[in-house]
Amino acid sequence: MAWEPNRIAARAGGVEVYRGEEIELRAGDRIRWTRNDAGLGLVNSGTTEVAAVKGGRVTFRPEDGRSLDLAPGDPQLRHLDRACASTVHAFQGRTVDTVIAAMEANHPHLTTQKSFYVELSRARDKAELVTDDKAALKEQLEAATGERIAALEAVESDKAKGRDGGLDASRSTGRESEGAVSQGRDKAPGMERDGATKGVDRGLGL
Repeated sequence: MAWEPNRIAARAGGVEVYRGEEIELRAGDRIRWTRNDAGLGLVNSGTTEVAAVKGGRVTFRPEDGRSLDLAPGDPQLRHLDRACASTVHAFQGRTVDTVIAAMEANHPHLTTQKSFYVELSRARDKAELVTDDKAALKEQLEAATGERIAALEAVESDKAKGRDGGLDASRSTGRESEGAVSQGRDKAPGMERDGATKGVDRGLGL
């Protein structure tokens, strides 16, 4: 296929690249859509149940209760996958009765407090967490919040540190004042560590 970027998908703003695989569908299977279709009222990561398969036509029962028939060759049939499991990002905003979450202890980008909260808060009744190293996971969650820091916030933080350094230098004389600043500085990190540890202990049931 000759691809001319100035003509193909130029108005749509992009090109989709994916690998097609055969999938067998049976009544009762649960699948999730992997592409939006405004005309059919389907959204990416939305789930649905296969109601019937007959003569190549597939009847789905979306979560809104309606019935949806797709004929052989319908483009949307190329954009679905089984809904046995889901990534954290695709599962945001959804709620189920039971969650079994898998979290790698030392993943540098996905193992964060934010992901941890999303995984376990999706459950109504029960949530289980599976990991490869419980102690390492606890340490990683204490350190990685998963929140993005804006450049302006980083600059303000550096300025605040500079002001604190200037305050300490200006109080280099006077034993009482020096002790008060040192005590406050030593106490804060310990308090933060204790608070974070207790929070993660409660979350992991450790």
